[in-house]
Amino acid sequence: MKAYNPTHIRNRTIRQQADRWQREGLLQTDQLNAIRQAYPVPFRGSNIFAEIGAFIFTGIAVGGAYALIMLFMTGLLDNSVSFGAFNALVSLGLIVLVYTLIRRYNFYRNGPDNVLIVLAASFLLTALNVVLPNDTGLWFRCLLAGPVLLAFAAYYGDVIVTFMAVLAFYAAIFTGLLELSWGRAVLPFVLMGVSLGLWLLIKQTQTRLTDSNQTYYADALSMAGWLSLIVLATAGNYFVVRELNGLLAEIEPGQLRPAAVPQISLAWLFWLLTFLIPGIYAYIGFTRKDRMFVVLGILGFAAATSTVRYYYALLPLSIHITLVGIALIGGSVLVIRYLRQPRFGFTDVPDEESPRQFFLNAETMGIMSVTGATMNRQPDMKFGGGEFGGGGADGRY
Repeated sequence: MKAYNPTHIRNRTIRQQADRWQREGLLQTDQLNAIRQAYPVPFRGSNIFAEIGAFIFTGIAVGGAYALIMLFMTGLLDNSVSFGAFNALVSLGLIVLVYTLIRRYNFYRNGPDNVLIVLAASFLLTALNVVLPNDTGLWFRCLLAGPVLLAFAAYYGDVIVTFMAVLAFYAAIFTGLLELSWGRAVLPFVLMGVSLGLWLLIKQTQTRLTDSNQTYYADALSMAGWLSLIVLATAGNYFVVRELNGLLAEIEPGQLRPAAVPQISLAWLFWLLTFLIPGIYAYIGFTRKDRMFVVLGILGFAAATSTVRYYYALLPLSIHITLVGIALIGGSVLVIRYLRQPRFGFTDVPDEESPRQFFLNAETMGIMSVTGATMNRQPDMKFGGGEFGGGGADGRY
């Protein structure tokens, strides 16, 4: 059971792909219209700017209403059970409101439904936490939050809720290990192992889902995969391990924390992992043509070189940054020139997911925003089929 109609979401993805092919000249207008008729999408159309504005406005409105109610019900704070019940009731009300927006008004990630889902999960977690004893460990609270957030993520397929669930999962492991005498010593290895296992689980889940479910959970699973790989590389970075180990080290009462963080055990291993993990990412990315691994590999090498510079500075910081900037600009120019023609499956031609595509279309988007406010509205005329753009929140002129 899902909040949104998986078939309509899959139809939306097919129509978006058809729009891209039509812009690239691979489809004729009549073919595009035939695809639109064969794959109907009743979702409310809006543009990204309207969605961001609606997200912020709805969050402020709900937060203001909640604060106003609390002003007249200050006695709730004195009783944890009553306060928990009140937050659970607020969460239930938001869930009903989201259901109405989705079923009656065909909302799908239009901003208000996104923030209401996040707030509903947050209020429910607040209700659960306030009724727990005050001495309950943080690891248990995070562990309890995991199933709740996963239930929201499974029902709504929301990216933000999935992000919260993954963070709660890592927080439970992190805080739980710190309560053990030997936890700090094994923390990096446990985080790396858990991250690798989580990524493998995500990949296995993606392959076992049906086509409609793959589309429904595509963004959420992709975000979870990114986060697991980032944590895997971060947990093996020498700088992170050493500095975090220094922060978590217990200091005797009356003593000051040393200015220089002491050396860690198995330093050679973490130096190796600092470069090895980004290298593996880059290798997988270039051999499998996977953008996620390519990006993470490049960022990992940047973090690795910054780690070396932090502990073994050969040049002043200003000169170092200048030289690195020149090298990056020069390397970018050479790569762009080299990839003007596709080579080994890579090209400099921007696609729909490329950040450059936003800047290439910036002028067009500016014209859309200006003309959208000045053109006469026609009730039967759509801009972009209601998928993107439009002068009003419903994508109509």
